[in-house]
Amino acid sequence: MAQLRIPLDASRFAKGLTWKEYMAQMGDTRARTEDYYQKATLTDGERKFFSGIRQVRYVLMLAENWCGDVHRNSPLIARIAEAMPGCELRVFLRDQNADLRDCFLNNGYQSIPVVVFFDQDWNEIGRWIERAHAATAKVIGIRANTVDVAPKDKQDAAMAEYRKQIQAEYDVPGGPLWRAAAQEVRLVLEQRLGLAAKK
Repeated sequence: MAQLRIPLDASRFAKGLTWKEYMAQMGDTRARTEDYYQKATLTDGERKFFSGIRQVRYVLMLAENWCGDVHRNSPLIARIAEAMPGCELRVFLRDQNADLRDCFLNNGYQSIPVVVFFDQDWNEIGRWIERAHAATAKVIGIRANTVDVAPKDKQDAAMAEYRKQIQAEYDVPGGPLWRAAAQEVRLVLEQRLGLAAKK
């Protein structure tokens, strides 16, 4: 289905950052994302599935350097794009691309990362936004036991503990939250490309 309202074509897409360029411009947040990139590897089964996807030609990702969800999830998306033959990934900084941002709101919110898959004719195949549902549930649980129960004078310490516990969830190479994200992206592509029925 054509999404003509999306202001994207080959010329605009080429202005986005390659994964390498995106990493190079990150500054003091680069080391964290590089670490996640090393840990966010695909399983053999995931690599086999994504390497069989030939319909996806372009992957657009909206991101910002300050966002934790971007640091944690963009490396996995880069791995997925690398696995798909002939696929190009470009990263656009959300706050510098309001027209793209406004096309991909998440129930009215400016969530990131936003990942959108296109075919060779710029028809949208599907999109995946922010983080896996399992990660959202984990974040809510951690917050409920840290920040939400801390008295006002202990909020800074509670926030630090909250961040530490979320970090721990992603410190295990190939951990379950990345598996959940890879599964969600797989489901989006299977459903939109009609692959699930062929299994």
